[in-house]
Amino acid sequence: MNTKTRMKTLLTGVAFAAATATGASADGFDLSGKSVTIGTAQAQVLNIGTLRMIEMLEGWGADVTRVELPSISGLEAIIADRIDVASRSSDEILIGQTRGVDVVAIGAPISTMHYAIVSTPGVDSIADLKGKAIGTSGPGGFNGMLFRYMLKQNGLEPEVDVAVVPVGGSSERAAAIMAGQVNATVVYIDNWLALEAQGANAQLLGYVADIVPGLSSRAVFAEREYIEANEDLAVAMACANLEVNNWINSSKENFVSYTMDNVRGANEEAVAKFYDVAQSINMFPTTPAELLDTSGYQALADLLYEGGELDKQLDANTFVDQSYLDKAAGMGCGTGKMSS
Repeated sequence: MNTKTRMKTLLTGVAFAAATATGASADGFDLSGKSVTIGTAQAQVLNIGTLRMIEMLEGWGADVTRVELPSISGLEAIIADRIDVASRSSDEILIGQTRGVDVVAIGAPISTMHYAIVSTPGVDSIADLKGKAIGTSGPGGFNGMLFRYMLKQNGLEPEVDVAVVPVGGSSERAAAIMAGQVNATVVYIDNWLALEAQGANAQLLGYVADIVPGLSSRAVFAEREYIEANEDLAVAMACANLEVNNWINSSKENFVSYTMDNVRGANEEAVAKFYDVAQSINMFPTTPAELLDTSGYQALADLLYEGGELDKQLDANTFVDQSYLDKAAGMGCGTGKMSS
């Protein structure tokens, strides 16, 4: 059986037509001659999906440059022409839209909110924070805005009932809790689990995904003009996104092993617990509607607007484009077929 016949057998109807249009086959995509620069956070448990996605794109022939962005956002890097695509926080898309930068989400490395609320002993609820201090990244940080929202939901006024202390990134906020410098903070789930594994004198108040459900977390995004000019690459990224999620969900052992090999200083016990938490909150779905949930972006946009972080209301339907994931799913992506 020749290659074309085999492709038609495996990818019938609409799926075959979509694959042909984007240069895909049952074995993946032909991205030879394609180059893309992707901006990410530093290698961490939360962005293992992005690292695997990049490896898949390279396996399909793409020349991928990964740029770690420790001090600027993915949005800022796109504006500065430092990167083509970002795999970063979803709120960057919303900020871009309000500033006239037409960035669009086409995928998500994780699909549920990635924060844990951690406190010192004696602070057993958010209401217990009256007269105490919380740690945030600093003015304008999303984590701080989120914590302010939760304080108000519990009848507390930030800076009046609760002191707000700028501390720094998630790791710095975790250290501040360990040192007793603040009474509570919001950190990445993997940072909390590392604290727990180390026996830190801290406790979990809850996961934001449970306390404020339905919010979008992180996204794969780029300017609309770039995406439309590179549709084959966009579909390939969507496919890799779905395939990586399938890979993660299929084997805890493989996830833990890969993470330990790729994240410096990772704690194996904490990584294993992260996997279990991620599964419990459906962090890595394999259907387009769950992976890139427009309602999650709308909920995030509404929350930011209500909190005064956005100066206008946004319609998520205008900057969330699920079509590339739909095309990829129609080819069989998300089943392990493209990465087998």
